[in-house]
Amino acid sequence: MRKALSMTLAATALAVGGSLAGVGSAAAATTSGTDVARAAQSVSGRSICYRAHVQDIGWQNFVACNGGVAGTTGLAKNLEALNLATSGTGGLCARAHVRNIGWMGWDCKPDGVDVYIGTTGRNAPIEAIEIKIGTGTVSANAHLRDIGWQGTVTSSYIQVGTTGQARPMEAIAVAV
Repeated sequence: MRKALSMTLAATALAVGGSLAGVGSAAAATTSGTDVARAAQSVSGRSICYRAHVQDIGWQNFVACNGGVAGTTGLAKNLEALNLATSGTGGLCARAHVRNIGWMGWDCKPDGVDVYIGTTGRNAPIEAIEIKIGTGTVSANAHLRDIGWQGTVTSSYIQVGTTGQARPMEAIAVAV
């Protein structure tokens, strides 16, 4: 129900004409500030929180959690880096496929510790992301340039985005 509501709100925001993303349900609300690990631990139960580094914007000044949208839609701005953290999942591993670099190394951390993927200051867009969690499942949906939302993928290991198509990600929604 929460995920359906969050995606409905995201679709509504897109229909209105694009936005700085950050929509979600009450349980998946974004928080002001930039402490991703603290945000993940403040959500009751299992959680994943994240914030995006966006082309020409930098680090967004909010943290999205459990299905909230980070990044932008309708602005043609590349997602360049992500900062993620989990709580109640047994830890998180993530990596990014970056244009002109390829797959970067995995960053793996226990619950409550920040994971960083992608690059900053290099104008190198993320094209795909892989995420693994210790226990349970993780879901993600990527918004891609000229395609829009790909559709949600769910498993203990997921990959969203594309490789070999030079198609940057612009936004992402992740939930556990």
